Amino acid sequence: MRRSVKIALVLWIVFGVVVWNVIFDYHVQAAAQLYVSEATMAFRGQAPPVTMDGVMRPAIARGVRGASVWAGLIVVVGLAAVAYGARRGRPGPPGGPDGTGPPRTA
Repeated sequence: MRRSVKIALVLWIVFGVVVWNVIFDYHVQAAAQLYVSEATMAFRGQAPPVTMDGVMRPAIARGVRGASVWAGLIVVVGLAAVAYGARRGRPGPPGGPDGTGPPRTA
């Protein structure tokens, strides 16, 4: 396997991991804000009591599912693109395989 193909594979996987982390963090951060808001309302007597576990657990599950779907999709598409590009191979030198003959035109 060529070095450029290996680098492309690693970069697509790293991109998938970064996307997973961003999406998961978004869900956790949104749940934390929701918890603070609901806890404040409960403290003021304007809403029923709320537990952190009751807010965070479902958000973490949603975050894991959503992040995994998007990251998995990105990795699969990226790996498929790398495989397709690797199968096509490199174009030969201008003028044919041995470099002789007239130059290729676009």
